Amino acid sequence: MLLSQMTDQIGRVLGSRYRLVAPLGSGSSAQVFLADDVRLQRKVAVKVLHPALADDQTFLRRFRAEAQASAKLNHSNIVKLLDSGSDDGPYLVTEFVDGGSLRALLDLGRRLTVAQAADVGLGAARGLDFAHRQGFVHRDIKPANLLFGQDGRLRIADFGVARALAEAAWTEPTGAVLGTARYASPEQANGQAATGRSDVYSLALVLVEAVTGHVPFATDTTLSTLRARVDTDLTVGAELGPLAEVLEWAGRADPDRRPDAAQLRDALADVANGLEPAAPLPLAGAFPADELAPFVDPDPTHLPTAADPGDGDSDGDG
Repeated sequence: MLLSQMTDQIGRVLGSRYRLVAPLGSGSSAQVFLADDVRLQRKVAVKVLHPALADDQTFLRRFRAEAQASAKLNHSNIVKLLDSGSDDGPYLVTEFVDGGSLRALLDLGRRLTVAQAADVGLGAARGLDFAHRQGFVHRDIKPANLLFGQDGRLRIADFGVARALAEAAWTEPTGAVLGTARYASPEQANGQAATGRSDVYSLALVLVEAVTGHVPFATDTTLSTLRARVDTDLTVGAELGPLAEVLEWAGRADPDRRPDAAQLRDALADVANGLEPAAPLPLAGAFPADELAPFVDPDPTHLPTAADPGDGDSDGDG
């Protein structure tokens, strides 16, 4: 989505309450704006989903149900969902997290130290553990969904969106990169239902990329990327230091041999406690440099998953 196309939306008011102020980012399924909540006089983020989804009644029902459920996720490491609605298309309103995403930071050529990655992983694992215990599975853990406040605290974004999008009867734009495939678990690659341990696996890949700049198993095509990890455990290099053993545990191909989020949290806490305190993150900010360039999220799309009317520990998940 071109910046000029999004700026045409500036000034639009959704739900008689949220005035779009500035574009924050774009992917194939949504556009994200900074907005003014004119009722409560605060800044918020508004994710406006693709107009084609407005005609998908199955998606809209799932979207409303997932949004209502996700609004109950109140944790310091999860972006707070404030509202949702549908004005010529569905949208979500969340707290505005002003430090930018891990994706934006990495796209600026920055890399995390092992200590910083341990801290980021610890925050994410805490948020995932809380969500999983409430019956939610994220399904789409990737750098673009890991946001930071100016205080450096990590928040996980987009709980409640991935499952609704996966079940939507719409087609991705031609040429869209299946970004989520880069971080998908082996079971997701096989079309099986995601569980909490799927999120753990994806987080392991994200943390490897954050330190090394490279996504494990990533190739030049979606199919080969997915095939590469189906039966292969994650192995990492010495540059991960004391994180290596933990991430290799989290990156096992068999989900039954991986830690759950609570176990990962505890393991990452042990690593962090054994290291010198991490330096503050070099935050990218909510507005990318050069007037939002690079503007398009390189992880724009979702990974289709098998329909799962009952998927174990993800009942009622988001």
